[in-house]
Amino acid sequence: MSHSHSHAPGENHSHSHGPQPPPQQQRPMPAPPDPAIQALIDAQYDLVDLKVDGSMVRCGSHNTVVCKKCNLDFLRLTQLATILTQNPNIVVPPPSNMNLVNKNLSTMVKKIKEEGNSNFKAGQFDQVVIRYTIAANRAQSRAPWEPNGVLREEVSTILANRSASFAGCHDYISALADAEAVVEMRKNWPKAYLRKAKALRGLEELEEALDALAIGLSFEPENKA
Repeated sequence: MSHSHSHAPGENHSHSHGPQPPPQQQRPMPAPPDPAIQALIDAQYDLVDLKVDGSMVRCGSHNTVVCKKCNLDFLRLTQLATILTQNPNIVVPPPSNMNLVNKNLSTMVKKIKEEGNSNFKAGQFDQVVIRYTIAANRAQSRAPWEPNGVLREEVSTILANRSASFAGCHDYISALADAEAVVEMRKNWPKAYLRKAKALRGLEELEEALDALAIGLSFEPENKA
C-alpha cells in the first residue's frame, strides 16, 4: 500500500508500506585466469580462421565446410551444431561418433516387425496393423544424430507391410496412404509401387493402378511377376 502526503509547500513525497522486492544481488566478477595456466591451454590449440553462419561452420578463407587447401574439416562440427539447433530440448548430448546406430532399438524394431510378419502369415490382419504401427513408432524414436538411411529403410519396410495388411482388411484408403508414404521415402523401390497399385485396384482405380505398376517395373524391368 502506498500514499502521498505533503511535507512542505510544493513538496510531495511518496511512501510505500507494502512488501518490497528483495534487492538484486550482483554476481561477483570471475577472477582473471592464471597467466601460466592460460598459456598452457593456449599452447594446445591453433587459431583457425572460420566463419559461422547459423549452424554452418566454414573455412573463413575459402567459405567451405571441408577445406583441403587449409586442411580444415568442419563437417562434424556443422552436424553437431545442426542437431542442437533443430532439437533445442535435447537431453542426451550427441556422441563423438554420430554414425552410431542404437543396436538395441534395431533389435526391438526387428522383433516387433517379425511378430507382425507371423500375424500376417496367419491372416490376422488386425493384429498385424497393431504390431507394425508399434514397430514404426519405435523406429521413429531414434536419436536425431543416427544415420537417416537406417530410419528410412526401417520405416519404409514397415509401412509397406502395413499397407498390405490394410489391404487384407479391405481398408484400401489406409493402404494407399501408407503406400504413398513409402513412395516418398524410397522413390526407386519397386515394392512401394506394387503396394500402391494393389491399394488403387482395391479402390477400383484401375488406370492409376496400372500406372503405378509401370513406374515400379521401370526400376526392375527384369521382374516378370
